[in-house]
Amino acid sequence: MKSLPDTPGVYRYFDAEGNIIYVGKAKNLKRRVSQYFRPEEQLDRKTRALVSNIADLSYTVVETEEDALLLENNLIKQLQPKYNIMLKDDKTYPWICIRKERFPRVMLTRRYEKDGSQYFGPYASVQHAHRMLDLIGSLYKIRICRHNLTPEAIAAGKIRPCLNYHLGKCAAPCAGEQSEEDYNAQIESVRALLSGRVSALMQRFREIMEAAAADLRFEEAALWKERLRLADIHHKRQKVVGHGILDMETYALLKEQKLPRRVVRNQKALESLRKDLGMAHKPVHIECFDNSNIMGTNPVAACVVFRDGIPSKKDYRHFNIKTVVGANDYASMKEIVNRRYSRLLSEGESLPQLVVIDGGKGQVGCALEALMELGIREEIFVVGLAERLEEVIVPGDPHPLFLDKNSDSLRILMHIRDEAHRFGITHHRAKRTKHEVDSALREIPGVGAATETKLLRKFRSVKRIAAASEEDLAAEVGPSLAKKIHSYLNND
Repeated sequence: MKSLPDTPGVYRYFDAEGNIIYVGKAKNLKRRVSQYFRPEEQLDRKTRALVSNIADLSYTVVETEEDALLLENNLIKQLQPKYNIMLKDDKTYPWICIRKERFPRVMLTRRYEKDGSQYFGPYASVQHAHRMLDLIGSLYKIRICRHNLTPEAIAAGKIRPCLNYHLGKCAAPCAGEQSEEDYNAQIESVRALLSGRVSALMQRFREIMEAAAADLRFEEAALWKERLRLADIHHKRQKVVGHGILDMETYALLKEQKLPRRVVRNQKALESLRKDLGMAHKPVHIECFDNSNIMGTNPVAACVVFRDGIPSKKDYRHFNIKTVVGANDYASMKEIVNRRYSRLLSEGESLPQLVVIDGGKGQVGCALEALMELGIREEIFVVGLAERLEEVIVPGDPHPLFLDKNSDSLRILMHIRDEAHRFGITHHRAKRTKHEVDSALREIPGVGAATETKLLRKFRSVKRIAAASEEDLAAEVGPSLAKKIHSYLNND
C-alpha cells in the first residue's frame, strides 16, 4: 500500500490463481485502494466478498481522471472481471467506427463488435465524438448511405446520388463518380486523424487559418481556428484508447496478455533489470540524479522520476547547489541526495526502490553517505552508470557490471540517465543565460538589481537596451545613469 502513488490511475485485483477479479479507477490510487482494506464491519457485503478473494494487485498510472475512466472501461470490456457488473456490456461509451466494407462509412456507435471494423475511442463525451464526426465531414467527402456498393451495383447504374452529393458533402461513389482509390485515400487520412497522428494536419489548418486572416477573411479564419481547436483537443485526449489503434503510443489492450501492451513491455524490462542487478524487489519507482556545471559556474542538479518504467514528469526536480563552492561533483551529489530524501521523509512520501547516479564510484559513494546519514541506506538500492563505457557501478562490488548492450536492463538505465542529463542541462542553460545577462548589466557602475529588473522589464533584453537611445534610457533611469549605460554597452 505504501508504494502506491497519489496520482490518477487504474487498479486491478487478482485472486490466488492469478485471475483479474476487479478493475477500478481512481483519482488518487493510494487513497482509493486503501478504502478497501478497512475493518470488515465498515464494508458492505459485496466489498467484503471481493476483499476476501484478493491475493494481489497491480496498477497503471495515467495523466488525468478522464484517462483513468477510459482505461477502466477498456479493461472491463476486455477482461470481464467477476466483481465488475456496471460496465460489462458494450453499450456504454461511444466509439467512432470505420466500417469494414467497400467505400467504408465513418459512424458513431455504442457497441463494439468483432466484425473486422476499426473502432476508435471510447469517448467520455458523446458531444466530443459528434464534433469529431462533424470535423471529418467538413474535411472529407464520406458517404452516409447504406447501399452495398459492389462493382456490379455501381456498374448497373441503379443507385441515384443522394442529397449529400448535391450539397457537396459526398462525391457519389455509388454512381461511379469517385474511384475506390480516391475514396480510400480519404479514409486513410480519417484513420490518421482518429489515431492521433494529426501534427501535419494541424499545421495545415494553421496555415490556412493564418492565410485567411491575412486576407481579412475573418469568418473563414474563425472556422479553421475551430477545426484546429478540435483537432488539438482530440490529439491531447488520444492517450487511452481501445481496440484497433495499433501505431501510436497508447494503452492498447493485448488479448493474450490481458494487460496494456505498453505496461506489459515495461513490466518485463523492469523484471529483467531486477534480476541483472540482483535486487530483491522489482524497481517500479526509480529516480536518477545528474550534476551540471561549466568551468565551475552555476552548478545545478536534476532528479528525474520513473514509475513503472514511464517518466513521471510532474515529479521531476531541479536543484541549485547551496552548500558547495566551485565544481565539486562529489559534494554536490551528496547535497542533492540528502535534500531530496530529507524532503520525501518529512512529507511522508514513498521512497524509490532504485536510485541511479550519473557517474562513477566517487559520486555513488557520496550518494550512499547521504542515505546512511538519513538512516535509509538499506531501503534503497543504488547504482552508478559511468558514461564512457556504460558500466554499472554496484556498491560493494570491486568490479563494474557490464550489461549486454542490447539488453532491456541497460536500455532502461541509459534512458533514465539521458533523461536526467537532458533535464539538468535545460535548467543549467537557463540559469547560465540569466547569469550572463546579470553580469552584463551589473558591471555598469550604479546599476543594481532594481535598475536591472526595471530595464529588462521595459526593453526585454540586453541587446535592446544597448540599441536604445539615451533619451529612452533616461526616461527609465535618469539622464546621468542612462549615459553610463549607453556608453558602456556600446563601447564594451
